[in-house]
Amino acid sequence: MPRDPLWRDRSFALLWSGQSVSLIGSQVTVVAVPLVAVAALGAGPWEVGVVAACGRLPYLVFGLVAGVWVDRLPRRAVAAVCAVGQAVALAVVPVAAAAGVLSVAVLAAAVAVAGSFAVFGDIAGLALVPMVVPRDRLTRAQGAVEVSQATAQVAGPALGGWLVGAVTAAGALLVDAASFVVAAVALAGVRVAGPAVGRADASARAGMGAEVLAGLRAVFGHRILRRVTLCTATHVFWFNAFGAVLVLHLVADLGMTPSRLGMTLSVGAVGGLVGALVAARAGEWFGRGPTMVAAILVTGGGQAFVAVSPMVGVAVMWFALQVYNVHQVPVRYEVTPSALHGRVNATIRTAVWGCAPAGALVGGLLGDLVGSRATLVVSGVGAALACLWLARTRVG
Repeated sequence: MPRDPLWRDRSFALLWSGQSVSLIGSQVTVVAVPLVAVAALGAGPWEVGVVAACGRLPYLVFGLVAGVWVDRLPRRAVAAVCAVGQAVALAVVPVAAAAGVLSVAVLAAAVAVAGSFAVFGDIAGLALVPMVVPRDRLTRAQGAVEVSQATAQVAGPALGGWLVGAVTAAGALLVDAASFVVAAVALAGVRVAGPAVGRADASARAGMGAEVLAGLRAVFGHRILRRVTLCTATHVFWFNAFGAVLVLHLVADLGMTPSRLGMTLSVGAVGGLVGALVAARAGEWFGRGPTMVAAILVTGGGQAFVAVSPMVGVAVMWFALQVYNVHQVPVRYEVTPSALHGRVNATIRTAVWGCAPAGALVGGLLGDLVGSRATLVVSGVGAALACLWLARTRVG
């Protein structure tokens, strides 16, 4: 791996390393936020679902507009500013806890503000990749990003569980805040090749509405991109229903301590690391389309199996999901002109993560009605059915 040109490219190395650090911090938050709600604030399934929904709602509210601004402004600067914004928003939670004013409403508001910065930052970060990495290396670059994601899923929850025990769940969010500061510093050293995005004369630009429509047409007017987006959106809906009750099930139903919870999620997430490492080869062997269909089916099966064996189910789920992600993200780069990457990423993020708040609320509601275990099974079946969008579709 050290001999690979990707790792010798300073800009890609900085972009990748900054993202990797923030991903680990974000996985700490995956454990810490619901534990703040459940353990510190006594929240039930519905309230946990509402907090989760607030973190994803900004994608639905700001996603399309964010894509236009990412295409208008220097993407590196947007990503760096948003990383700092996320750090400040997350730091509010431990400050409020120390002041004795933390509540479910305050937690939800902090998560929503952090999510708003994440909308712009994520879209800018995605649009930066093809400006740093040559076109013929994009799949391998995405594979490296997914390896980081998988590694974060292994290390982050265990670190989060330990931190919750050591400094409380609210205090653990300071680690995530610090990780975004590190990401902002790393972005400062990234050098972007290609056209100077965001520097065109304002008078030459189309109006905001026209630019948004261009992004929508680029995604939903392209048969393959449309179907991949709808598949991902359907899966994300059910994945967030799953996520709304997962921690509650492990802590309240199975009686796991925070450290045991973190270790369970970390060991299970080893499957994601393996999936990210073998994904490119799997696509070469079986073809991108069949690999993506199989990956979504197995992802849903893993989600449902968490109700039987949490560690095994999480491992299977993350293995298959990382295989899917390694292949679905480069599709948009391959069929989209560079000048539209921001709007295309924004449109896809809005469609995909716009389903997340509804999924989280449905998961919370189902948790109240039928219990957490049954909700895990239902979410798995729903996630598996997302593969129907890709049936009889030639992807790559």
